[in-house]
Amino acid sequence: MKIDTPSSSGNRDFLEKYIPILDFFAEVCGPEYELVLHDVSRPESSIVAIRNGHISGRTVGSTMSEYAPTFIKLIQSGGYVEDMVAHVDRTKDNRILESHTFFIKDEKGELRGMICANHDVTNLIKLHDTLHEKIRMLNGLSRDLAERTNEDPPFEAVLERESHSNLDGLMDVLIEQASSEFSADPAEMSPEERIRFVSMLKTRHLFSMKGAVAKVAERLRVSEATVYRYLKKA
Repeated sequence: MKIDTPSSSGNRDFLEKYIPILDFFAEVCGPEYELVLHDVSRPESSIVAIRNGHISGRTVGSTMSEYAPTFIKLIQSGGYVEDMVAHVDRTKDNRILESHTFFIKDEKGELRGMICANHDVTNLIKLHDTLHEKIRMLNGLSRDLAERTNEDPPFEAVLERESHSNLDGLMDVLIEQASSEFSADPAEMSPEERIRFVSMLKTRHLFSMKGAVAKVAERLRVSEATVYRYLKKA
């Protein structure tokens, strides 16, 4: 994947001043937080510095997560203007991470790097769910009855829901930004306008995000199959 940024060597020099920030937060947050500094000009070997890399198994020179290229494209295309984003991720050995990413930009507003804080919540989830089950047993509730009482879902489900909510909000922003460039509401657009609308969202990399087709179909009040047809014409 080619990403337009200043030269890699110059970018690396620019980012090295953020390494003490990683050291500070690693010391404050402890060993359950992985802190990573990424150079977006080298996506295949983006990690400039990493602390507590045992969490994901990555080292200096390793690649960025699967979410990162999408966020980079969105920022560079002007589709996302916030400085931070949060989501839930998983490591290769299926550990669950609550992740927060801060986008590093230069004085011109160009994206140069990212600082990612990945909190390993795997053991916290296991503890939560174990205690949840013990409380059920102490209360004399069977699993079926517990489900009928509308108890809080397992912690992992809450994290996943928050992650989807975060991405949903990002998709909503992109869709609303695109719709503002048309005089008609998406649900009232002509077929030709809808194709241009979908093409615009495709250019802004919306469809690289899970659930985007369903989200656009809902906004246009058409079927997902129709959105796929628009994508073929876009």
